[in-house]
Amino acid sequence: YLIVYPIELNFLTLKSEDEIKNIDFFNIRQIQPLKQFLFHPKEELCGNANTTKKIMIIGAKACDLQAIKVLDKIFISDHVDENYKSYRDNMVLISTDCLHPKDTCFCSIVDGKPYIEEAISDINISFVEEGIFILESFTSKGYEILERYFSDSKEPTENEINIRNKLREFAVKKIFEFNNGFLTEDKKEKYYKTLKNTYVLEEIWKKESEKCVQCGGCNFICPSCYCFLIREASKSYNEQYRDKVWDVCHFTGYARVAGGANPRKYKYQRFRNRYQCKFVYRYENFGFYACTGCGRCIEVCPAKIDIRKVIRNLVLAKGEEVLARK
Repeated sequence: YLIVYPIELNFLTLKSEDEIKNIDFFNIRQIQPLKQFLFHPKEELCGNANTTKKIMIIGAKACDLQAIKVLDKIFISDHVDENYKSYRDNMVLISTDCLHPKDTCFCSIVDGKPYIEEAISDINISFVEEGIFILESFTSKGYEILERYFSDSKEPTENEINIRNKLREFAVKKIFEFNNGFLTEDKKEKYYKTLKNTYVLEEIWKKESEKCVQCGGCNFICPSCYCFLIREASKSYNEQYRDKVWDVCHFTGYARVAGGANPRKYKYQRFRNRYQCKFVYRYENFGFYACTGCGRCIEVCPAKIDIRKVIRNLVLAKGEEVLARK
């Protein structure tokens, strides 16, 4: 396996065992999303792409893995994207608990958690104390790895499990504290119901989108955005190719059709569409939000648009309950 591990900004390839000693696997997620390994920013189609390379990612966080649930639904649920499926089949995902969330994190607000308890990852590693970890397998792939390399490990004690659970509870508590003044925990599909019927709030959408510069940063950095464009181009006079590249629903030409008609001609309509996609369309399709609360879009936005504030203002505009003390 090609082993990949997290650093602050991105993922790096492990070159020696000594590098592991200096890695904080339980810190916040990386700036770059995990989707880059499954849904490449640029990929030539009908070519010689190496889709069978085995890769093991250590240190994946729950917000990225929740996003992979979305990508799986898009690319291998009904119509199978063969490249994506091959990347997925040849990948081992080892997640680690997120014990140090940032003030931009809000996973617990959108039905998520800063740790994994389901078969999105193959193995999850939880920190207990220096030198003691709890390893859990969720898939046959993960079980085989633990049986092969950790067969001598002991079962965790009740005290160790309690310590792990308290650390997790503390992380969740921090996330709620960070979001005090923005949003409450999603109950009874609040955010789905709120955003589903906001087309009548046109003036609010216009106001919220005023600062947006349509750079596409929030789309590119989002772990669950999956829009792409198929291009045909030439490498030389007699050599043509077709590739797939990431696309952005904020761009003016994204929804434009033949003849120049555009159902989302104005900026506020494209801005609104992204929120509808995350909290309405995908919720209706899959039963869960496409926003995982990772907070990357908040950090990358040059206009300092905060998705939590936008939703809060929409909820308040509809006269619904929301925690807004600031």
